[in-house]
Amino acid sequence: MKIFKTIALCLIATMSMAQEEIPTNEQSGKAEYKYSEEVPGLTADQLYDRGLAWVNKFYKNPNGVLKTRDKESGKLVGRARFKLSKTDKKGNVNPNDGYVAYQITLQFKDGKYRYIIDGIRWEQGSYYDVSQWSDSTQANYNKQVYTSYIAQAIKYFDTLSENLEDYMKVGEAKVEDDW
Repeated sequence: MKIFKTIALCLIATMSMAQEEIPTNEQSGKAEYKYSEEVPGLTADQLYDRGLAWVNKFYKNPNGVLKTRDKESGKLVGRARFKLSKTDKKGNVNPNDGYVAYQITLQFKDGKYRYIIDGIRWEQGSYYDVSQWSDSTQANYNKQVYTSYIAQAIKYFDTLSENLEDYMKVGEAKVEDDW
């Protein structure tokens, strides 16, 4: 019984130390989120309107985010960013430890839509794809900081993706005013 408990504890410890990774494009090797889904019964225009409504709801400054609004071709393109935070050895949190910028492209056809989040980069003097946070062979690799950045990026993009996918399925909840 002790052996079983020891093995179980070792497995749990190993799984908790496993580092999540940001998904990458197989061809380019750069960070990328990509998803498509069918939404039967809706036209490309209806899905476009729903996607635009989501952008207006999700982002604090949707006009600053959206760079392309092309209803005719069924495409929205935006550029946005979010803050990173860093916790030092004493447990103090610096909530302004840089930004992750990205491009989001929403495309619509009758009965389906897709989104691509790419160009995901840590804002630095030169282009720094966030997939490099997983590369421990880098000269200035900092496991504690980069693991935290990866977790923050994954949490942000998971929240964005879930929010977008849920919204595209049902749209805005209609409030009935039967006075």
